[in-house]
Amino acid sequence: MIAKPVESITEADLQALIASRTPESRQLEYKQQLPDSGNGGNVKFLREVTAFANTQGGDLIYGIAEDGGCADALHALQMPSQDLVRQRFESLCADGVEPRLTGIVQYQFVPLAAGGEALLVRVAKSWNAPHRVTTGGHAHFYGRNASGSYRLDVGELRQAFTLSQTVAERIRGFRADRLMMIGGGNTPVPLDRGARIVLHVIPLESMTSDRHIEITGQSQSLLRIAPPGARGWSQRYNLDGRLTYAEVSDGKSESYAQLFRNGVIESVAAYRAHGHEPDTIIPSISFEQDTLQALSNYLQAMRDLGFAPPLYIFLSCVGVAGYSLGVNTWRYAIDGPRYADRDTLIIPEISVDEWPPDVATVMRPAFDSVWNAFGYERSLNYDQTGSWKSR
Repeated sequence: MIAKPVESITEADLQALIASRTPESRQLEYKQQLPDSGNGGNVKFLREVTAFANTQGGDLIYGIAEDGGCADALHALQMPSQDLVRQRFESLCADGVEPRLTGIVQYQFVPLAAGGEALLVRVAKSWNAPHRVTTGGHAHFYGRNASGSYRLDVGELRQAFTLSQTVAERIRGFRADRLMMIGGGNTPVPLDRGARIVLHVIPLESMTSDRHIEITGQSQSLLRIAPPGARGWSQRYNLDGRLTYAEVSDGKSESYAQLFRNGVIESVAAYRAHGHEPDTIIPSISFEQDTLQALSNYLQAMRDLGFAPPLYIFLSCVGVAGYSLGVNTWRYAIDGPRYADRDTLIIPEISVDEWPPDVATVMRPAFDSVWNAFGYERSLNYDQTGSWKSR
């Protein structure tokens, strides 16, 4: 797999594969031409794509001829149009596979200086694996090794189904362990008083591969991983990876963002009202606004770091017993504050199968659940059209 975001890949990256005679591998496959439009060609395409999805993901490059399994030369593709090719492949991934391959396949058409284009198809590892090719009556599962794609046997199928369940358990187990530590005050920096709003962003790849990201330097992608709501912040390295935090006083912080070495991001912010109001109020506008801004930055950072969907977003609230949401009771005809009925709110995860154009839309179910826990029908920060609006 080329270690760059798919939309950043150019002819120079393809030429580098050829110059170094990079061999095909578990995560890289070359094809000189697009598959034909008949059933045989459809099966060939889906065989390669599902094999990547069922294994560790990878790049399928159309427009590179191979020699002895190594990249040898560029060959411009013969195709009717980019839109027709993309539509054909997307339709096959949706209707020719069980379960569907949605959100984990990306396409990058690469212009060539000599004319024409190559096509890179990037497939992420799937949490819903194993996927079976079903188009045209086909009914086989495929995996991938260094030699290419192959049909999975019964033992490998059993292992694949078990792994899918194990990955889900690992992700939820990671979240549960982190919430226990946060609730016990075992955080990377001491936090100020207040209810803790916790955000976890977990790429599937972080839990299914041994990939470690580069945590040093001052790249824009790393600078995006800042504490929620912070106007200024400090940073340091720790055993888990890279930490940013917003200090307040007495060595305590109001928020932090922890980038783990495998790409998982955890952010925690302490919220309480200040001034004349009781400090056991969570500002309902601020916490949603800060969460949305942080999430938008984190998702862009993940794209820059080369991660691809699927990924999972977890919103949690820790230490909220006795707290209420800051709501204009007069405007909404509400009789007094409403309190959560438990100390920790574990909101159902949000699965992201493709990069979202609007994080507010993605997060609405999670915000609604938080408001439900405090006795409200829904988040009052969304208008009737479903758009997030600060009141």
